[in-house]
Parts: sequence; structure tokens; C-alpha cells
Amino acid sequence: MIVEDMMEKTQLESPEQMKLFDHEFETILDAIPQPIIIKDELSHFRFLNTAACALVGKTRRDLIGRTDCDILPGVEANRIREMDKEVLRTGTDLSVEEDITLSDGTVRNLVTQKRRVELASGGSKERLVVATIEDVTACRKAETELRNSEEHYRSLVELHPQVPWTANRSGEVLEVGPRWKDITGFEAADALNRAKAIHPDDLDDVQRLWSRSLVTGEALDVEFRLATAEGGYRWFRNRAAARKAQDGTIVRWYGILENVDDRRKAWEALQESESRFRAIADDAPVMIWVTDASGAATYHSRLWLETTGQTAERAKGFGWAEAVHREDRQKVECGFDAALRRQKPVRVEYRLRRADGTLAWVIDIGQPRFASDGGFLGYVGIALDITERRKAEQERLLAQKQIHHMARHDSLTGLPNRQCLREEFERISEKIAPGTKIAILCLVLDNLKAINDAYSRTTGDLLLRGVAERLRKCVKHADMLCRFGGDEFVVLRMGTTGSNEARNLAQHFISTLEVPYELAGTQVDLGVIIGGAAARVAGQSLDELIQAADIALEQAKAGGRGTYVEYEPGMDADLQAKQQMKVSLRRALEKGELEVHYQPLVHLPTGRITTCEALVRWTHPEIGPVSPAEFIPIAEETGLIVPLGDWVLRQACKEATRWQPHVSVAVNLSPLQFRNRRLASDVRDILGETGLDPSRLQLEVTESVFLEGSDNNLWLLQEFRQLGVKLAMDDFGTGYSSLSYLRSFRFDKIKVDRSFISDLPMSDESLAIIRAVAGIGRTLGITTTVEGVETETQLHAIKAEGFDEAQGYLFARPVPAEQIPELIQTIHR
Repeated sequence: MIVEDMMEKTQLESPEQMKLFDHEFETILDAIPQPIIIKDELSHFRFLNTAACALVGKTRRDLIGRTDCDILPGVEANRIREMDKEVLRTGTDLSVEEDITLSDGTVRNLVTQKRRVELASGGSKERLVVATIEDVTACRKAETELRNSEEHYRSLVELHPQVPWTANRSGEVLEVGPRWKDITGFEAADALNRAKAIHPDDLDDVQRLWSRSLVTGEALDVEFRLATAEGGYRWFRNRAAARKAQDGTIVRWYGILENVDDRRKAWEALQESESRFRAIADDAPVMIWVTDASGAATYHSRLWLETTGQTAERAKGFGWAEAVHREDRQKVECGFDAALRRQKPVRVEYRLRRADGTLAWVIDIGQPRFASDGGFLGYVGIALDITERRKAEQERLLAQKQIHHMARHDSLTGLPNRQCLREEFERISEKIAPGTKIAILCLVLDNLKAINDAYSRTTGDLLLRGVAERLRKCVKHADMLCRFGGDEFVVLRMGTTGSNEARNLAQHFISTLEVPYELAGTQVDLGVIIGGAAARVAGQSLDELIQAADIALEQAKAGGRGTYVEYEPGMDADLQAKQQMKVSLRRALEKGELEVHYQPLVHLPTGRITTCEALVRWTHPEIGPVSPAEFIPIAEETGLIVPLGDWVLRQACKEATRWQPHVSVAVNLSPLQFRNRRLASDVRDILGETGLDPSRLQLEVTESVFLEGSDNNLWLLQEFRQLGVKLAMDDFGTGYSSLSYLRSFRFDKIKVDRSFISDLPMSDESLAIIRAVAGIGRTLGITTTVEGVETETQLHAIKAEGFDEAQGYLFARPVPAEQIPELIQTIHR
């Protein structure tokens, strides 16, 4: 073991010293949350802390004495060895940033800092390479208090007097206890010539102190090295007190000689251990601190002192708090006080005043230290400068807010757009009492194109801003004024009294907007046409209302500028048919007219069916089969998607229990189902009712579940993961930020949308995309599936790229549940 080797170099002889050094050294390095690796000049691992072992994926016992060649590919191991040689040869610090694949298959960006450390041991110097790896935020445990250990040894010695002795008033030794020979190896008579037995380096101090005691009568207490029969020296403590007569004169001296050699060498070992700790801590790229049981700081590493400009003495106790920004000081003190009372880990972010007067954001993490008997010893922690990371995070959040705002607002007028209107309507409609009336007015500007052609688009943009400003003055604070693009504006008013209010509002818009505009010295005349729709909140969706208003607008266009038409039932037969479809779908769900078909997913390397995707089908009793593309959106609009999804999930789990154990079932979840906070509980209940193993259930979601930015959706995905079910991202690649969602949540499977497969292998663009997806899957350890495989040519193309699964008509179309067992037996590719 590296600890034993280092103890030998420091001449630790007794088992107690070895145990103490091993405990102190390992405890201190293992407490540091960053991985630390120490290697000798031959690149042998001399020590790895716990964080480093976790990173490598091996135990310390498996690594000590070995080299990088034993755990890494030859090329990478040789490269690391060359870096170690360079650091040892030049003494120059080396920092390397690179992507490393860990033992669990994950890829991390690690920054490795290497430094040469020269440690004095036994009169010689040893050169070591200390590598510190950033990416882990664990803390180093500090060494046990040296003072407690020292007092422990001192107490043991004081309780065990070893050799009593007496001397006359002039200091001549009269007698020595019988154990003198057992301890020193000399006869008792030799004690009379004690000066010859004392180490030459200690003799002057002993004689000086003894002479002073003889003159003053003060007690003697001195430590020195005494020769032994074996030829070496041991440390002893000699204490003596004078017995005095009534007149104060000294009658005789009585003393004891105690063997303190073990304690003295242990103290020296602790001093060396502390020096070693300070050498490593002062070279670490984080600020390290240690406190006692009262919370007072006893140590700050060099980086803290350099960053804050404090001296070691000034930072001790609670002086370090003076470097904390005044506005953050109370928060920091409260956080540490609370952690100290509970003796729990502490984590605080605050601003730290640098020596140059600037401020640094740091994250301060402390871990409590406990003795072997459970006694609280204090804290050891690190403060990591996160200024740049925090600045980048704030810039990212600001950019996200700006992107979010830009995606929901018109860039020219600053008005909300269609997406913003839809989200706001969904938000407020849940809080509006049933029966509340709303009005939607769609406005189209007349003659805008002619104005753009005549006066340039710049003038047209000025005109649109002028229109937006006039409309703002016409609407109420609670109204929502939007621009849908081009020459179309929309106004939503909640809580209208009826058609008259909507008509009056429309007339107000017409009279306001038709007043001529003065633009850059040019007078522009503009007209407006308005279509409106009114309904109760619980009656129709926003899209249906806008559609109704658009239908009314089309009729209003026939009347020309200044015309307002309100939608009336019968204006659009398609809208009525859609409403009837909603009623039919609700009845179909209640009467069991729906059924679930299943389409297999084939494991490409073996040709076996691994999963069957559940697909709901509806045969209308009057019009026949209805496409899911028609009734699924209706189910989402009406809220029927929740009971429908629950029914499909229950049916799929029930049918899957009849299949072979290696075949799973995949069920699609609508983003609207995630609004049900009990969704995870419902899935758990269905698994319990049907008896399906959770690992055989795959839930497929699209990136739409992330678009709302709701933590609830991510929380539900975490709950699914805890249940043991598999999670797949469906239609991968069709969204603008699918890759970012793989960072937000670790999916078990990604399914490539069929749109990337249809033109394979002729399309170089599609081929490049699926190749990249396959690479992502291999790197992240995620199963990759391709949808829509219909030809052997497509199959060969995706096999060549290394995909795991395929699904499509080439293998099988969706079939009823009763055909699946036979299909599983017959499909082999």
C-alpha cells in the first residue's frame, strides 16, 4: 500500500504510528470531493482518493502499485505517461481538457491539472505527480485534530510513570528505580553518569534546566533522548520536584523518568502528515478550509488567502466572514449556524470580495467530521469560484427569456402572437367561472399591400406600429391584443355581455383605424374588416373560436372595408361536423367501440420482436374507420385524451402479459396527459392490476412535454423511471432542440421519425442525420429505433449505421391483439 510505503520513508516504526498516519492521510484525501491521483516517478499509482476510485471504477486495492497501462488503452496510457514525465522533468504545471468515457459509459468533459510535488522524507526529497480532476464536487475530509491526538499520547504517558529516582540537594543521583534497566538496557548504577547517556544535541538544555531547578527549587520538566543498550536513542520525559524543609531549604529531589518515545515520534509523524496535507491543499485549485467543533476556522488554504488578500491569522476563527459581501453575510452565517447546530452538511452560495476589490461568486460546501466514537470534531470544506459559470448561467437564462418572449411576440409591434394567445387562454380559462362569455375579433387591414408597394415596406412597418398603438388605446387592460402576422390582428375579450358589446367594440376599432395616418410627411388612408365570434368558455376551444371568427371574416370581406360580421351557427358545416365528431368519440369511448392494434419493433441483430407498439383504432358505426390523425387531436381538445390514454395503457398492459416475457409493449403518452399530476400513480396502479413487469412497459413521449418548461413534466418522467418502466423519445429529430432534451433527461430509447427514412439511401442529408443519431445512441448507451421502414434498401441502410431496432410495414402492419402471439413466433429476420 502507498500509505505503508510513505510511512516507512518517514521512519514510522510502531503499529500505532502506522495506523495513525494511514488513517490521517487517507481521511484527509478521501474527504476532498475532487478526484486526486498521486503517482511516483515510474507512473505507479501511489494513492487515489475515493473520488478518483469512483471515477476510474475500481477499488484502491486494485489500483495501488499499478499504472495507467493496466486500466486504459495503450495509446491513451502512453500519452498520460508522457505528460507525467514532462511535469516531473520541468516542474511546470500542466492542465489538460478532454472528453473521457467513464466506466459506466457516460462521457464527461474533465479538466486534469498536474503538478510536481517534492516532499521531504528522511533527509531526502521524493518527486511525485499530483493530478487533480475537476468535475466532482465531493469534499475532502480533514485530518483529525492533531492537538487531540497529542494530548491523548501525553495523557497515556503521564498515567504511566516508569522509572522513579532520587537525588540530594546538590543534584547527585542517589538511587534509580529497578525498571531502569528494562527500559534503557543499562544497570541502575549507570544512571549516576546520566550525562554520558543523554544525546549530545539535548545535553546543554537538560543541564541548563537542571541547574536552574537546583538553584531556584523550581520543578524540573524536560524531554530528551537517552541512549539505549541497542545503541540507539529514545525520547524520555524527566520530571522532578524538591522536598523542602520548614525553612525552605531543599532536602531531596524526587523524580520519575517516563518513556515518551512513541508519543514523540507520533507527534513528529503528525507534523509531517500535516505538512504533507498543507502541501497538497495549497496546490489544489479550490479553496480548502477546516474548522474546529465550535465552527471557528483553523485553516485556510493558500488559494483562499491569495483570493481574499487575508492573512492566515486574520482568516482564523470567524475572521474569514469579513471577506464575504456585506449583503450575503447574514445568509452565510445563518446557513453555517444551522448546519453547525444539526451537524449536517452545509452548502451556501455567496459573493466573496477579492483582494483587488472585485467580487467572486463561490459555492461553499462543508462536510462534518466525526471521531471514531461519534464525537463531532468540526467541518472540512471547499469554496469553488463559480463566477464565470454563474455569469454564463445568467446570460443563458436571459437569452432563454428573450427567446421565449421572441417566440411569443411579434418582433415589429411587440404584440403577443398566436402561440402566446393560446397559452394565455389555457391559463386563464381554467380560472374563469363556467358560463363566462368571451369574444374573439379578427381584424384584417385593407389596402396594406398597396401601401407597401407605393411607399415601401419601411412605411408599411411604420403604419403597422401605428395601428398597434391605436388598438392598444381601444382595448381594456384585461383584453389580449395580438398580431398573427401580415395584416391580421386578433383581440380576445373575456366576460363580454353579449353580441352587442362585441359589435360596439368592432365599430370602435373601425372608426379609430380609418382615421388617416401621418407617416414621414405622407398621409396614408387605411381600412379594416372584422370578423367576430362569441361563445362560452366551456363550449369551444380557442382554435375553434378563431376558426369561427375567420369564417365570419371571410364573409365580411365581401362587404368591403368597415364591415363587421359575427359568426353564426351554420356558417361552416365542417365545424359542426367536428363538433359531432367530439360527441361520437365520447360515445365510442363509453361504449367500447375503440380497440388497440399492435405493430412490432424488430431487434435488427437477431431479427426477433422485442416490443409491440400499442396503436388505438376506431371504427365508426356509420362512417367506418376514422384515422387517428382525425380523432386524436379531437380527444386532446376535449380532454378525452386522459381517459382514452388510461384505457389504452390498461389494455396494452393486459394484452402484454399474454406474450413471451422478452417482448415489451410501448404506449404513447400525449403531452396533455402530463397535466394529470397523478399520472405516475395511475401507471403504477395499472401495472399492479394487470401484473405486468414494469421493465416490459415502454412509455413514448415527444419533445412537446418539454416545451412548456414545466418542472412537473420532468418530475413525472423521474417518477416513471423510479417505477422501473422504460422511457422513449418519439419522433426524434423533428423538433428544434431534441439534443438538448437528451441532456435534461436520460431516455432509454430514441425513435427516429419516419421522415428521415423515406428517401434512404439516396438522400445524403438523411443518411448523415441517421448516422449522427446512431452515434449518439452508441455514445450515450441509448437504444436507437427507426420508424417507417418499408423497403429492404432502407433496412440495409439503417443496419449499416448500427441501429438497434426497426419498425415499419416491411415487418408487419398494426394487427389486433389476438394475432400478436403468432406474429412473435413467425417473424425472424
